[in-house]
Amino acid sequence: MLDPEVLEAEKKWAQLVVTNAKSILLRNKKIATGALYNSVRYLVTPQGNIQFIFDESGKYVQGGRRRGARFPPPTPISNWIRAKGIKGRDKKTGRFITNKALTFLISRGISEKGIKPLPFMSMAIKESKKQLASELKKSVAKAMVKRLKASLKT
Repeated sequence: MLDPEVLEAEKKWAQLVVTNAKSILLRNKKIATGALYNSVRYLVTPQGNIQFIFDESGKYVQGGRRRGARFPPPTPISNWIRAKGIKGRDKKTGRFITNKALTFLISRGISEKGIKPLPFMSMAIKESKKQLASELKKSVAKAMVKRLKASLKT
């Protein structure tokens, strides 16, 4: 178990990483329904391990999707189309096409072209590494002073 000061510094740094990750998502316009944005959070165990957690769709934003892969599942794409309010049109007549047909077309495009990755968590951690060192130095110094004072009293 770590000192409370060190745990507090880790929590403060993890919150900074989450804030940076959310701002990266905003800057790159990766918010359709807000599910990924709202799901980004962290957990700090008593041993000091930090775990960042986000929605299932985040793995496709983080890692992208390679070209030539299988078709993505239609349900998330259909939900995305509905959330964005996208309406497709027929090429010949200009009439609106069904959401099912539009879902198929977008899925086929993703399968053929892939999705460019946006490693938002990796970028956020990289941006925040400098603050981690300074936060840990301060907290370790506080913990050491606290231990020294306690040992001097006894």
